[in-house]
Amino acid sequence: MKWISQDFYDNQYGGTPIQSDKFNMIANAAERTIDQITHFNLSKLDFSTLPAFIQNQVLMAISAQMEYFYEIGSHTEAGMQTVQSASIGGFHYQNAPMVNTTTNLMRSDVAINYLAPTGLMYAGVEVKNPGFDSRYGYFGGWIND
Repeated sequence: MKWISQDFYDNQYGGTPIQSDKFNMIANAAERTIDQITHFNLSKLDFSTLPAFIQNQVLMAISAQMEYFYEIGSHTEAGMQTVQSASIGGFHYQNAPMVNTTTNLMRSDVAINYLAPTGLMYAGVEVKNPGFDSRYGYFGGWIND
């Protein structure tokens, strides 16, 4: 993949500084996560041919995801596990069960907001001229028959 550069992250995005020795590892993890969020649409496209706006939004999303991983200190599901219950003496704590907790913890809301206007997260089926029939017009209505 390798869509992001340290120059873009540092100078365009301007996020929390990431040490050079950790940059590639976090960048790769963030790119994989963004590709997953877009239902792997990015892997199917030639990034260099995308409009400048979409390229910039994707790079900003990757940067936001990188910053998120760096600030929480992990970029793997194993590192995102939370304590479900704990007991110390007479004190007991139990976390409420949550669905897809790890998946949600892996994704930066800021990154998703950068991707929202690009259309890359769309997972539906594209239909041309829905409901059109040349004899009856749209949705079965009559056309001067």
